[in-house]
Amino acid sequence: MRTELEEARTTMHDASQLATAMLALIFAGALLVTGQLFIEQRAQHDVAYATNHLLKPL
Repeated sequence: MRTELEEARTTMHDASQLATAMLALIFAGALLVTGQLFIEQRAQHDVAYATNHLLKPL
């Protein structure tokens, strides 16, 4: 039979694991969003560069 102290430690351990998992999900989501924004911004920059520098002689 578990003592109250063991139950409290188990509950605290479960809460700690949940908090760590939530932080990992938030971090992964933030990386996905910022990566997508960076790719979109870079693509717009590349198109603008090509338009201004490569197509000008035509």
